[in-house]
Amino acid sequence: MIHIANKDPKGAYNRAPIFDGENYDYLKDYTSVHIQSVDMDVWDAVVNGRFQPQIHANNEDGVVVDKPKADWSDDDEKKVQYDLKARNIVISSLGVNEYHSVSHCKIAKDMWDALETLHEGTNEVKQSKVNTIVQQYELFCMKDGETISSMQMRFIHIVYKLQNLCKTISNQDCTNKILKCITKEWQPKVTAIKESQNLNTLSMITLFGKLKEHEHEINHFKFSEEEGKLKDKKPVVFKASSSKESSSIINDGDSGGESPNEEDMVLCETI
Repeated sequence: MIHIANKDPKGAYNRAPIFDGENYDYLKDYTSVHIQSVDMDVWDAVVNGRFQPQIHANNEDGVVVDKPKADWSDDDEKKVQYDLKARNIVISSLGVNEYHSVSHCKIAKDMWDALETLHEGTNEVKQSKVNTIVQQYELFCMKDGETISSMQMRFIHIVYKLQNLCKTISNQDCTNKILKCITKEWQPKVTAIKESQNLNTLSMITLFGKLKEHEHEINHFKFSEEEGKLKDKKPVVFKASSSKESSSIINDGDSGGESPNEEDMVLCETI
């Protein structure tokens, strides 16, 4: 679980959540968006590496060499600082143990790539993970008695993991998969959606919204039906003896008489 050190950020660009080694997919997605929201040039330093000012050497070969720091222009310094800003954001999002695992990296790109390798593995490992999750996607189906919200959470989690491993599934494939995996009791609604909606443009979120709306209507109908049954039931009625009969019964009991006859108490059956 990723722990947020400070729940009350002091500024719009405060910091990404602290990563303690779990849920790397979340850290990767959150931090990348966070860096891009700060400055796209800073994100470019993460993706392509640090900008290094260069000049042509004084020869006819056109050789390019690093520009001495003393000769850097203001624009050169600004571009070099993009990497420092990126490293600052990445480091501030890491717990102590995670930082130690990448502290040897000198630029933001190397730190980012090292974290990917540590938590996603090599390309071969990534492909193995993709194959496993793709199988989960293909075998996915709605469980008996499962709510739409529960199914949605499980399905989106699988799709999200594939996206983080660079395996994107189109919206059209997702909507068709959802409609195919729903249990039989939902088939009338599935047919209605297919007939009234363009599945090529129907978004996955809209589809789940329509299913939740139908689920709400079903639950409301069941609740109303149960309430109606309860109202139709007649209460249990007991026929009480008169005060004189009760007194007589008591006196008879005291004199050793017989106990009241069961017929004196009548139970009306509940309909």
